[in-house]
Amino acid sequence: MSWLAPAGIILGIALLVYLAIRGVNIVVIAPLAAIVIIFTNGMSLHEAFFVGKTSYLAGIGGFITGFLPIFILGAVLGKYLEDSKATITIANSIFKLTGKENAYAVLIAIALISAVLTYGGVSLFIVIFTIVALARPIFKELNLPWRLVMVPMIFGGTTFTMTMVPGTPSIQNVIPTTLGTTLAAAPLMSIVVTIISMILGLVYMKWQLKSVLATGEHYEESGQVINSDVNPNELPSLLASVLPMLVLIAIILIGSAMHISNIIVPALLAAVIVAALVLVNHIPNQIKTLNAGATNSLLPIIFTAAAVGVGSVVASAPGFKLLQGGMSSLPGGALTQIPLITGFLAMVTASASGALGIAIPIFGKSWLASGVSPEVVHRIAAMASSTFSAMPQSGFIFSCMAVFGLSHKEVYKHIFFLGLVGGSVCLIVAMFMAVVIY
Repeated sequence: MSWLAPAGIILGIALLVYLAIRGVNIVVIAPLAAIVIIFTNGMSLHEAFFVGKTSYLAGIGGFITGFLPIFILGAVLGKYLEDSKATITIANSIFKLTGKENAYAVLIAIALISAVLTYGGVSLFIVIFTIVALARPIFKELNLPWRLVMVPMIFGGTTFTMTMVPGTPSIQNVIPTTLGTTLAAAPLMSIVVTIISMILGLVYMKWQLKSVLATGEHYEESGQVINSDVNPNELPSLLASVLPMLVLIAIILIGSAMHISNIIVPALLAAVIVAALVLVNHIPNQIKTLNAGATNSLLPIIFTAAAVGVGSVVASAPGFKLLQGGMSSLPGGALTQIPLITGFLAMVTASASGALGIAIPIFGKSWLASGVSPEVVHRIAAMASSTFSAMPQSGFIFSCMAVFGLSHKEVYKHIFFLGLVGGSVCLIVAMFMAVVIY
């Protein structure tokens, strides 16, 4: 049984990856993977799936209970910015700075749009649709291959703004604050790795652009055609468009400096209220926007919670204890365990927030007890979660494929480099800083 237990965990992960690539929903495959892990690890199905403190259903319930308000408020804010066309105002303002004639400047603009929106609390799902609407006519005009649009979107939307920039309101930066840290934890480390991530992304974009131009590829229609024709006179002003995001970030940074716990909830609430007030003339129906935003929050949290449930079973399985023992024997002690355990759980769930939802509650206290700074645990765990969640079965990849009309072959290589390779470089730098400075 000793070899079967860890092998069963690997088998469960393989099942997740295979069925996800085959297009099966995570809500279906997550319980199947959990059951495979339960049986191969000799666990009680009743205890490990239904009623135990670390059961599959307990993992789902605990995550939803802890983070539902954040998902709802974030989705409502994003819906206000989408329905009012504030996202288009922001994007047009950035394009005015960069221009639309130079191909590399266009890629930088798209990356900036993605970064500004995600750092401002807008969900990635809304960012995806915004980028499609704005980038398609420009790519068509410049005759650029459509698959190249994924590079700036991934760079700006999923790398440094997810877990590196101080104060980012992403759920991946919120979960570790249960350790008693703030959203601006380890600011020096955050700033250094953010700069490195930006440099890597800019170099990679230049390389990919040069590569496609050298092959002579050109634009071909694919994916969802989203109407991008908007009357400029109907758009909100730039100040009204960015004000809710500025309020959100300001409250987060001030609250973090004052060490106010769970500052993200009042910050998001204030941003939603500001959006409702300053964008009122550009929202056709306030109640409809509120309802749609709240509804939009449900699928992401259910999908993430389903992945957390699998991770909860993994973390309590005998096979994982064997794997953890091997990780514990590596040099570096708890500091080494943080990226390894969090990263392993991120690979299992293909979800950064899912991995953190398991790792922080279960292992966080022991990492702190070993003497590692809470800010270091926060930042490294967050970075590891996003780095190693860049897996083929990620729900984000499938969303991109559906909306952009691209394949795994066209999408995943960019996520692999910018997410996994680039993230690993930043993680190594962060680990070095943790040893030298913290």
